[in-house]
Amino acid sequence: MDRRLRALKVDENDPTPMYLQLARRLTAAIEAGEWLAGEALPPERTLVDTLGISRVTTRRALKMLEDDGVIVRNRGAGTFIAPRFEQVLSRLDSFSEMVRPRGFVPHSELIEFRRRKPTHEEMSALALQPKDDVVSLTRLKRADATAISIHSSTLPHGIVPSIERVGESLYEYLDEIGKPIVRAMQHFRGAVADDEQADLLGLQKGAPLLLVIRVGYTHDDVPIEFTKTYCVNEYYDFVVELKR
Repeated sequence: MDRRLRALKVDENDPTPMYLQLARRLTAAIEAGEWLAGEALPPERTLVDTLGISRVTTRRALKMLEDDGVIVRNRGAGTFIAPRFEQVLSRLDSFSEMVRPRGFVPHSELIEFRRRKPTHEEMSALALQPKDDVVSLTRLKRADATAISIHSSTLPHGIVPSIERVGESLYEYLDEIGKPIVRAMQHFRGAVADDEQADLLGLQKGAPLLLVIRVGYTHDDVPIEFTKTYCVNEYYDFVVELKR
């Protein structure tokens, strides 16, 4: 028996329900680095046969872990350890720069792209006038096949004349045109998923999300990016070092 599977065996003499034992043991093994983000778990039948537990117990444990964001179940592909991305707040990374070093392939699905007038919030953030135009683009971000966040970005119209120019990464596009984001201000707030967000992220309506609001500045300290990122909590780990 695989050493890692052996560590998941439940204790029949323990009064704790078997599904809860299995869920806790697998969570502890993931936190200890025994199972890595993106790694596939053995098939359900293998867990049942190897651990000597029922299919009902196995399914209940996996459902609990899926609800907690510990694992991701992709129909037809299997069950995988959920990605978890550490983002150091002292460093300004794009989504792609956060995802790639951890062995995942970033994907960006365009949900909306349009030219319009700015809102009062956008005018304040980007130092615009009511007569100015902006472009807004909303993108669903995936790490491999897992949807982990929705990015709604607003920029002055002249910065992004067409969506075809942007590609997978907005920050890479801004680098290419000589307007890199070198500084940003971020605010963190709690949010809940509306109908569209829940559908895109595979969540229940009203599920908790982390809202990150970013204003990005160029070398000459001009604000050109206003982004609201709605993050699935389980996939993000924001880290900041504090000194005294």
